[in-house]
Amino acid sequence: MYIRQSKNSFIRTTKRYGYITNQLTRHDRSYDEYGAVLLREITREPSDIDEIVNHLLTVFEDVDFDTLKADFIEFAESLAHDKFVVIGETPEELDAKDDDFTYDIDNPKTLVDNYYQATDEKVSENTQDFFLEEVQGRPLISSLQFELSSRCNERCIHCYIPNEKKNMGFDMPTAKVKSILDEFAAMGGIHVTLSGGEAFLHKDLIEIARYCREKDLKISILSNLISLKDEQIPALKEVNLSLIQVSLYSMDPEVHDFITTVKGSFEKTKAAIEKLVAADIPVQISCPIMKANLHGYDKVLDYAKSLKIKAQTDYIMMARSDLDTDNLANRLSLDETEELLRDIILHDKQYRDETLEQLPITDEIKFDPERFKKQPVCGVGYDNCCITANGDVYPCAGWQDYVLGNVYKQPLQEIWENSERVKELRKITQESFLQCLECDARDYCARCLVRNYNESGGDMFAINHHFCDVARLNKRLVKEYREKGLL
Repeated sequence: MYIRQSKNSFIRTTKRYGYITNQLTRHDRSYDEYGAVLLREITREPSDIDEIVNHLLTVFEDVDFDTLKADFIEFAESLAHDKFVVIGETPEELDAKDDDFTYDIDNPKTLVDNYYQATDEKVSENTQDFFLEEVQGRPLISSLQFELSSRCNERCIHCYIPNEKKNMGFDMPTAKVKSILDEFAAMGGIHVTLSGGEAFLHKDLIEIARYCREKDLKISILSNLISLKDEQIPALKEVNLSLIQVSLYSMDPEVHDFITTVKGSFEKTKAAIEKLVAADIPVQISCPIMKANLHGYDKVLDYAKSLKIKAQTDYIMMARSDLDTDNLANRLSLDETEELLRDIILHDKQYRDETLEQLPITDEIKFDPERFKKQPVCGVGYDNCCITANGDVYPCAGWQDYVLGNVYKQPLQEIWENSERVKELRKITQESFLQCLECDARDYCARCLVRNYNESGGDMFAINHHFCDVARLNKRLVKEYREKGLL
């Protein structure tokens, strides 16, 4: 019997844990040291299970062959059930069993991101919580957003990147990009998001994506798609992307083009989306909602549904990374937000599933106040960071005023481990926001350090009351609709 990773799964192990994720199903699992040893035996090449067990006998000397084989097969079959691995009698059977992404099925990709384990195995209940706690004091980078170009061919009215940066834009040289990807892979990184500016303005985007695949990295691309060339599509299919995320603001061309300030951008973006779908490349639509497209966002969701692609909405706008708040003139007022949420609750299944029907924080962690106080607020400085085209490293997308270091001056690993600013970020926990610990809307709030920072002139601890008001609004509406039996 043979086993190998599925083509859509990615494995990382350390002495402390093992981790496997599948970009097709969007499921993942984390394991303790014992599980990590077993997981380490599974690679992209077919392996004979008997040979694996013989090798494991050198690690677990007090176990006999038959017992160890039974344990490994049980482990492998659980992984195979959820498409993390493929098992068969021949390598050819493994190829036949492995899944490719396609839109020719009813649900081409799980439509709801879900961190809960779908297994009876003794694994961590929630991988997100596991890693946020696991990496405290021992930062382990897993995700990198790479802004390949600071140039952009749109000037969206709500964008957090200042237009001045786009006007003076340039690309990072491909050789430098590759050297950073080498560092990231060597550090145990798993997921790269290629973005900008506009990612497709970088002349070597396809070459860079292929290099990511050579380094066994999961690849996402953020793009408006108006510069996508037909000849690039086969190569994008070849590298087996996790997804391409594109912003589509309205099905009314005038509204979409008003937001991008580029005439004809709607038609180009829509045509590119449909070409990618026709090529069986996973696409996700992002539809940020602001005053200009408050009415009509639902048509974008309907369009996405007609193509069997995932779509998401977002109504919490972020101030610009240079601390200019002029773009927030486009943000919905609280009354407009309530109008929107009432519509979303009734018509957007994904919002209900991901936001309103999820376990409250207090239930999810079986509310242990002391444990909650010690948890990080988010993953910045713990498991992800961003790099811009000029080499600056910063905590997350949008936080470009808070530079941790520069990859032209220091290795990425040195910045990640020794930057004084990143060390300060790692000291921030839920307890850093004492006013939030007892807030009655805590379960409906997603505090964000960068939104605080950009909107308050550079103070990450200054919580804007707009976010608090929206959290209380969410709580009130959820209670109302549940009492009516509508949720």
